[in-house]
Amino acid sequence: MRSRIVVWGINSKEEKVLLAIALNADENKIDIWSIPEREITEEFFNQMMSEWREGKDLDIPSSAEHRINELTMSDSILPDDIKVERSDVIQRAQMEWHFVVLSSKLYRNFKTELEDFSDKVKRLEIFDQSVWDELKGLWDGVQKHIYDKNLFRDHSDSLKSKANTIFEELKSLRKALNAELNQKSKEITESINTRLSNIEQKINSGAVLKPLFDDLKKIQEEFKTLNINREDRDILWKKLNEAFKAIREKRDGGKSEHANSNFDSENNDRISRRFDGLLNAIQKMEQSIGRDTKDIEFENKRIESSQGQLEAQIRVAKIRMIEDRIRSKQEKLDELLKTKVKLEKITDKIKKREEKQIERVKDITRLKEEQAKIKAKISEDIHSAQDSVSTEEAEKLLKAAEGIKASKAKKAASQDEPIQSGNEDTGLKEKFMTEILPVSEIPEDIKLDEIVEEVSLTEIVPEETINESPELHSENSEADQQTDNNSNS
Repeated sequence: MRSRIVVWGINSKEEKVLLAIALNADENKIDIWSIPEREITEEFFNQMMSEWREGKDLDIPSSAEHRINELTMSDSILPDDIKVERSDVIQRAQMEWHFVVLSSKLYRNFKTELEDFSDKVKRLEIFDQSVWDELKGLWDGVQKHIYDKNLFRDHSDSLKSKANTIFEELKSLRKALNAELNQKSKEITESINTRLSNIEQKINSGAVLKPLFDDLKKIQEEFKTLNINREDRDILWKKLNEAFKAIREKRDGGKSEHANSNFDSENNDRISRRFDGLLNAIQKMEQSIGRDTKDIEFENKRIESSQGQLEAQIRVAKIRMIEDRIRSKQEKLDELLKTKVKLEKITDKIKKREEKQIERVKDITRLKEEQAKIKAKISEDIHSAQDSVSTEEAEKLLKAAEGIKASKAKKAASQDEPIQSGNEDTGLKEKFMTEILPVSEIPEDIKLDEIVEEVSLTEIVPEETINESPELHSENSEADQQTDNNSNS
């Protein structure tokens, strides 16, 4: 984009003149030379077109008329008494030069601010993060104008070189501060580590847990305000969580290991880390918005003391840019706050689920204890029942079973048909259950049907009665009576 143009025109005397028009962007002025045609040679014309337009200075003839006009958006850059052959060139130059003036003003503003930052950094004795953030915010604004092509290349290169120099100076200060911070961080970490180790020893030795838990809470509160590096912070945070976990396990009697696998899992740790990171992001976003608000106040003060309407317009444009940046950051901050509310709800649910799981573990433990007591009681009853059966009674039952088998075999052989002993077996079972061995004394591993089949009729009905009466069904009443007698005896 040229800041000089050469066109043919006609002056108020209707004389053909060569117009040499140049922009003075710093002063927002336009220099116009009207050179009479009679003073122009072919060589001079070629030099004006090839050299002067590109920025090289030439000797203008003394007969040329020189004028200086103010550059405005509404008025033409040429006087009213001068006409040109190429009015489109003049109109295009007027629009472009107005942009050049604004861009130059913007460049000078950025250059001034960078120079102020340079002076501020030179006065710093230690690294100041706020100065770094302010410089970064300023450079972000410069980059935005470079991207939008509001600054010319030579201007942007100059600003970039100046900003890089300031950034390097701040980096040097930050490196020295980090070395000092790392040393202090190491000392603080060793002190906290010693305190945590003492607490862990007391936990393992069986000390009272409540005071130890209170000590950990105090360390946790101090931890939020410690000025230590990220690596040491992660180490201390992990050790602090392990100490809290050890207290929970001791408090639950060592029975919470299985439950902890559910609610003290890596997922919960991830949510905790996410919540901490979210709080940190919210804090940084609020600080950034605060800095932008201060920048707006600064620009408003500069507007009051600005020289010229154009400079005030640039300040207003910068304020609009900062306000737009604040609006964007506020939207992000609102999203972060909504996420914070969601994470708080999730954390509350996790705590409630942990409490329910702890109660469930306790209920399961009580249930198992009750089941163990019931099994022990049943086993005791079974052994008592087995001990109550004497050796003589056991031999008598075996003999009775042999007699029943022999009687059934003899009956089947005499009638050549299966013995219909369903009713007899049922009666014998009932008498055995009610009179010979009560149900409460029968061991659960002994089958009643097998015992009844082993009972001999000789123990219930006399053997001579069985031999005299081949038909067992006709003698049921007498056998029953005799069974009652024998059972009573």
